[in-house]
Amino acid sequence: MSMDNTLDRPPVTLENIAQQKNTILRQIRMQKEIMTDITRDIFAPVAPATNKANAMMRAFNTGMAVFDGAMLGLKLMKKFRSFFGRGRK
Repeated sequence: MSMDNTLDRPPVTLENIAQQKNTILRQIRMQKEIMTDITRDIFAPVAPATNKANAMMRAFNTGMAVFDGAMLGLKLMKKFRSFFGRGRK
């Protein structure tokens, strides 16, 4: 092996660069499609409840999520106030 790494690599040509660019663009497009599909699945509207029990459970879960978010917000406010010393002069 020689100390010079330039001899080990194939020469860089415009054709090689164009091929690499096309390959990378294809990969980016595939990843974009995957991300779009995942995002669509995450933010898809929820199917309507089929019966009263499902509707009540969904309402309960939504209420608990709102309550949990509010409690987390209050706890964070208390932590920030104590951390930044609200009463200092």
